[in-house]
Amino acid sequence: MTALESLRAPLADLLDRQSEATGVAGAVVGISVGREQLALAHGCANLNTGQAFTTDTGWLLGSVTKVLTTTALLRLVERGAVDLDAPAHHYIPDLRLADTAAADAITVRMLLNHTNGIDADDLMPDGVRGRDASRSYVAHLHQVGCLFEPGAGVHYSNPGFVLAARILEEQTGLPYELALEAEVFGPCGMTDATAVQTQAFLRRTAIGAFAAEEPGRLRATELFTLPESCAGAGATPIVTVADMIAFGRMHLCGGRAVDGRRVLSEELVAAMRTPTVDLGIPQAPPIGLGWWLIPISGTTAAWHGGGSLGGSSSFCIIPELDAVIVSFVAGPNVLLNDSLHTTVIEHLTGQPAAPPVVPVPTTPDPGVSGEYASFQKRQTVTTHGEKLLVETATTFVDDDHRRVLEAYGGFGTTTREYVGIAPGQYMLDGTDPEKLTGFYGRLTLLAELPAAPGRPRGLHTALRFMPREG
Repeated sequence: MTALESLRAPLADLLDRQSEATGVAGAVVGISVGREQLALAHGCANLNTGQAFTTDTGWLLGSVTKVLTTTALLRLVERGAVDLDAPAHHYIPDLRLADTAAADAITVRMLLNHTNGIDADDLMPDGVRGRDASRSYVAHLHQVGCLFEPGAGVHYSNPGFVLAARILEEQTGLPYELALEAEVFGPCGMTDATAVQTQAFLRRTAIGAFAAEEPGRLRATELFTLPESCAGAGATPIVTVADMIAFGRMHLCGGRAVDGRRVLSEELVAAMRTPTVDLGIPQAPPIGLGWWLIPISGTTAAWHGGGSLGGSSSFCIIPELDAVIVSFVAGPNVLLNDSLHTTVIEHLTGQPAAPPVVPVPTTPDPGVSGEYASFQKRQTVTTHGEKLLVETATTFVDDDHRRVLEAYGGFGTTTREYVGIAPGQYMLDGTDPEKLTGFYGRLTLLAELPAAPGRPRGLHTALRFMPREG
């Protein structure tokens, strides 16, 4: 039995235990180690039609797209059309922010490593579709500023990758979906990949699922994708397991596709996996260009996750193991992605995945209490004995913003309780530390960050920074 075939039984058992009651309508996982490949699918790809999930079913890639956008843009860097350290506005003439100095200081590199600080995390303009969609997004940025001086912090940046997509469009003369096809899908041999939503009608494609009113049941999403204006950040691309294995193998083969075609130079492939910034906290791992670089089971995975309406994806390459792992889950159980990935990684390394921090009960610092705010979101933090209470309220820019975010779920007003596990570190009360071992799990940790040059005091969780007011 080969190394991958011995994984079939434990992965199949894990998938067979999933159901609507566990928050899973359907799921798929694919692994490649060297020349070996294994893929398994489970459940339903579309609760409206009852279509079965198969290993060749397409699914929305979500923010994993950011690694593809990075790869496409670096092909232009390699051709000399784009300079990573040039101001982004050199390539996007219509780029404006409320903070003019910040807009001038943001470089192309800062778009790709989440250090630009643009305060527009869940901006989702939906009024324009087609060729001018991402241009319409840029127009909305005129009203927003930055959470810190560009380069002085890390804040997960959807706007950064929409701007990267605009550079692709400006330099290639193609709309994003065609630029991505020309620069990534075609060269990498991703034969079923598309960034055109309507192509879903022509193939077997999964849709997302949310918790239904009836306990233990799920309902199909009522909105297929996020707005086209956010395509470069991950709204529209649809892929299969085979597509992502082909993309991952290109990165593992020093920039050469399976057919031997040179897609990207070895130097730029390596640069994507070279840390550019590290906050030194477990919930925000080092970032290269596009990739988050996460230590796990004695090795390092270059990883990215992605959310779509009622679905989540997870994708990593592990150069030390010559491995690609990719998964997608239709339903709210995002941590199934972690279980699938850690099952594979632990099997390949022979080492268990451990939490990034060993929880030690710690009384919350009363000084963390206060008001924190970022784009359309406000958090009120208070301490109650051994608990940290975080109330989050979301407001909406306009009706389109409300419609899209309410369809995505998780917005409105929520209150969560955290417990201290180390100085300045908190986890959600009741969390099993084992849930922190995977990629998504560790992102649920919350950190209090002190002020630093160019960056105010604030909170960091889910890769996002929220500055303290006052």
